[in-house]
Amino acid sequence: MNNFSILFELSFIKKYLTPKRKHLSSSLIALLSVSVITLVVWLIVVFLSVTEGIERSWIQKLTALNAPVRLKPTSEYFASYYYNVDSFSTASHYLSKTLGEKARALISDPYNPEIDEELPRFVSRPDRNAAGQLRDPVKGAFAALEKIKHRFEGLTYQDVELSGALLRLELLRQDSNGFEPALMTSQLTNISYLASFPSKNPGLDHLLLPPSVEDLTHLLFLANRSEQEREPLLPRLLSNTQIARLETRSDIWPMPVNLLPEKVPVAATPYLNEGEVSHLMIPVAPTKQVGATIEKRGKRLFYKAKGEPEIPLSLDTPLFTQGKLSLKVLSASENLLFSVEGNLQNKRITGNIPLNGLAITDVTFKREFETLPEQTPPWPFFHKGKGAFLPKAGEEMGILIAKNFRENGVMIGDNGYLAYTSQSLSSAQELHIPIFVAGFYDPGIMAVGNKCILVPEEITQAINHSESAFTLNRSDANNLYVWFSNLKEAPKVKEAILQELEAEGLTKYWTVETFREYEFAKDLMQQFESDKYLFTLIGGIILLVACTNIISLLVILVSDKKKEIGILRAMGAKKRSIVAIFAMCGASLGLFSSLLGLLLGMLTMHNIDSLIGLLSLLQGHEALSPQFFGTTLPKEISSRAIFFASIATPLLALLAGLFPAIKASRMNTSETLRSE
Repeated sequence: MNNFSILFELSFIKKYLTPKRKHLSSSLIALLSVSVITLVVWLIVVFLSVTEGIERSWIQKLTALNAPVRLKPTSEYFASYYYNVDSFSTASHYLSKTLGEKARALISDPYNPEIDEELPRFVSRPDRNAAGQLRDPVKGAFAALEKIKHRFEGLTYQDVELSGALLRLELLRQDSNGFEPALMTSQLTNISYLASFPSKNPGLDHLLLPPSVEDLTHLLFLANRSEQEREPLLPRLLSNTQIARLETRSDIWPMPVNLLPEKVPVAATPYLNEGEVSHLMIPVAPTKQVGATIEKRGKRLFYKAKGEPEIPLSLDTPLFTQGKLSLKVLSASENLLFSVEGNLQNKRITGNIPLNGLAITDVTFKREFETLPEQTPPWPFFHKGKGAFLPKAGEEMGILIAKNFRENGVMIGDNGYLAYTSQSLSSAQELHIPIFVAGFYDPGIMAVGNKCILVPEEITQAINHSESAFTLNRSDANNLYVWFSNLKEAPKVKEAILQELEAEGLTKYWTVETFREYEFAKDLMQQFESDKYLFTLIGGIILLVACTNIISLLVILVSDKKKEIGILRAMGAKKRSIVAIFAMCGASLGLFSSLLGLLLGMLTMHNIDSLIGLLSLLQGHEALSPQFFGTTLPKEISSRAIFFASIATPLLALLAGLFPAIKASRMNTSETLRSE
């Protein structure tokens, strides 16, 4: 009986919601209601999906570099005996230790009263545990992280040190305009923050930008310059790249004669000088407009024009291709000769050629290794099970700089130095650390923006151990970073760390923060949440207003269907059935509108880049800044948007339909039938 009642109610809903010419007013109101609700759902789906996707992307970049949880030493740590005693200890060379050095130290207390001078009064007394042993905040923190490691998937940690220096790069460039490339030199100077390279960071691969074809071309150019003493660079490049294709840089290219196929005529146009052939132009594509050919036979070229005798030419006669020529690379030798094959006028050509006048268009870079290779690449690489590594080239150490440097013309291989000051007995001296650019990374929204350089930890240690003019807050200069797979577990990781530290009596030495509590990111995270809730609230209000059209529609429908309602009541239909019929009419409109809005939202998100490109074209500038939003927008539909579309919209529509539905159920049957 219940199933029959439901089918009965659904049949009436279908009948009432089907547009009819004689009920034009109610049909127009229904169409208007569906259109408005669909538009509101579409806007909410697109906005929530884009904002949540951007937030997810920013958080991924933020935590990839700055870690989702970090431990900062407190002022009590720097005031403790444990930290200050190194400055008065011979075993510590009278230098304060970083967190990493403290963790690697064999003993927690290096002070020897028989050798070292008496400690000043300002040095606090040692903090000892119940057993009388000196509490070691650093080893205790590392031990705490090791204890909880099995509880959180992918948990790893590393100390990261910050410093600062002056970056100076020498930019050598090859001007490829013309047949004889010229050498251009310029310099780049930038005051930068330095951060020690987070080699244990599991998200580092997503942070780093892969080397580009332009980078490889530049590295090959540097490797070919003997005066730069970069000969060892070439085998490193050839061992760690697979060049697949070359292409001529311009439409005219001086083609080596050894590429010409033997005894195969090729169409060519001669250029004469004082009656003799000075050079030949060879079209890349087949052509019937050229009535002459050139043919290689042994150690001679033979030129033949239509209807004229054959003319022998020297193999030294310059040959130039006309049009873009693409060549497949078969192999590359250590003297930078490429074995290639290609298609010239539908004829196969092959031979060994230098890189002059050619551009690399397809290359594969090796960055991951099962075992450490003999020839390491000149860019960051990953050794399975041992983390990431920065390359070295003699005394020069590889560094990573932000991607905006690449946008300003810096390439992998550019070398220079980091300058910092060190105070001697008589004066301040400027010291230089030789470096070269090993790669680029996406800084996301990190605290120091695009001015941070990732360097080997020995560089930050060397600068911080000197009396440098560049200073940072000590609690910010050296932190312990903790990474793990699921960012939603950040509060749980923090709580677990605090519990372990409290058990060892070390909580006063550490401030534990999640990424949502970082000073530079906290306001941004809160703003994101506020924007989402505000827009959802505004969208809900607009949707509620849109749903009031359903009330108008159903009021008109109830008025038009008084006779049918009376007949149904006279036939024994219960009030509940009448309420269900008209309430479900409203819910059906809401459900249909939400599904339509969700479909439009999915279609929009799938083509969001094209839509933004169109908006940028109409505005005459970038609609969304790549610096903040990246080069592409997220295309995933937000789960919150799906909930809003599939649950909230039909529910609001159902509630909007209840008022006229209840009114219809309370109609007096006899009065209704008499009035009709």
